[in-house]
Amino acid sequence: MTMAADSNTPVENKDEILTSAVSANTHIPSVSASAVLGESESMPDGHPICKGHDFQTSNSIDSIMESMLNTGFQATNLGKAVEEVRRMRKWRLSDVPWKEGDDEALKDPAIRKNIRARIFFSYTSNQISCG
Repeated sequence: MTMAADSNTPVENKDEILTSAVSANTHIPSVSASAVLGESESMPDGHPICKGHDFQTSNSIDSIMESMLNTGFQATNLGKAVEEVRRMRKWRLSDVPWKEGDDEALKDPAIRKNIRARIFFSYTSNQISCG
């Protein structure tokens, strides 16, 4: 049994606690309070745990970039971008089999293994003003 935030009244339902806490504070609009004070949900099994980089273990740039995947929302997306750039840098045309209709000059496997991905970086103007 749980007690309501504004009294010693027993409450059966967690939603009643939230409603009670929201209605007890007249300085917070109920729409805002219910959005912010909502109940947390458990993360799905296998979801990475959010933690910072362990500088005691390694200070290499590669290990720092790998740890970004578990550091937080923005860092996780940076970590995903780093992984994608690594994947693009590793790619060779020889990873894709030649098929009928492709350029005959690119049929030789030795030539195909020397052709790498061309990477263009771009961004929108709002990314400049947002840092």
